[in-house]
Amino acid sequence: MQREWPRPLVLPVHNLGAGGNTPPYWLPPPRGLGWPYALFNAFFLRPGHSASMLHPGIRAWVDSGGFLYLEAPQRRLAGLHAAGRRLASRPALIPGREEWLGLAEEVLRRQEGFGAEAAFTLDAPLPPGAQLDPGCCPGAVAERLRLTAEAAALAYQLRARRSMRLLVVLHHNGPETLRRLLDTLSRRLRERAGMSLDEVDGYALGGLVPHSGKLWLLARRLQETRRLIGWDKWLHILGVASPHNIPLLYAAGADSMDSKTYIIAAAKRLYYQPPGAKPARIDLRNADGAKPSCTCPACSTAETLSELRSDTKRLALHNLHATLEAAHQAAKAHEENRLHQLLRQLARSNPRLAKALREIRETRPPSRR
Repeated sequence: MQREWPRPLVLPVHNLGAGGNTPPYWLPPPRGLGWPYALFNAFFLRPGHSASMLHPGIRAWVDSGGFLYLEAPQRRLAGLHAAGRRLASRPALIPGREEWLGLAEEVLRRQEGFGAEAAFTLDAPLPPGAQLDPGCCPGAVAERLRLTAEAAALAYQLRARRSMRLLVVLHHNGPETLRRLLDTLSRRLRERAGMSLDEVDGYALGGLVPHSGKLWLLARRLQETRRLIGWDKWLHILGVASPHNIPLLYAAGADSMDSKTYIIAAAKRLYYQPPGAKPARIDLRNADGAKPSCTCPACSTAETLSELRSDTKRLALHNLHATLEAAHQAAKAHEENRLHQLLRQLARSNPRLAKALREIRETRPPSRR
């Protein structure tokens, strides 16, 4: 039986297989936060990688890596380097159908072999300019929608582990594009897997990372998606979560979201403040003598913020703690039917958030807890 997930669920990104300074946050303090959810990328996982090797209680999600395939051709699926097998030869090259479906199957097997509790179907992101200009490159948009639908239908046809929930990644730049994608997906699911859209485990909204600072656009795309898929299906938003937009993403329609900003901020020596605090981030290069106001496991033994400056893993743990606290704050506000009150309060000191709130037309249904 599938286990339930909390809402909003934050999935910290972990770069397993790609190196970097990502801390093992699923471990109990002092080395981690004891947070059992994590998002990995299939492109970095090798065939021998297993979630159970990291920690017995980890609840791993695995992304498909469609963006890396199309936009970063120097990346190759981990473990295929030695054979010299190139999975793309030039940036933004639209692949052939057989090559694309072969990759979709390989990614699915990596996700299942890793022991993912949830996985994402292979997606072909829209060209970067298409998000802000619906008239941009219609031929490329149509082809990428088709490839996304084909890969999703194939994954449902070939999925061997039924306990692994499979979220279909959606890319669109407005209601009409999303309708076209869902219509194509419906036909392909029926042809390949003999199933309907109603039987899909859930969805994920992608393609918004380059526009993560445009809060109004994130809210608009989530609302457009909710109007077409309804509120009963799980909806994830890929790659854009931070402590300062989580309440908005949740109110606009996201049930879950992933974040790597806590790692990026730590690499830049930035220390996250709680949502609504001024400044939102403290540059630790200018924080000599200042004391941490946070009592998280990463900060509890630090006399001054400057102690965290050279320990990026510890700093990343603090930033993740701040991110998880923002999700907890949003969940509590929704449970008490004051989520929009919280957003209006936060918007007083954030003009971008105030603009984004005008995009929310359909509110999240009241908590049933």
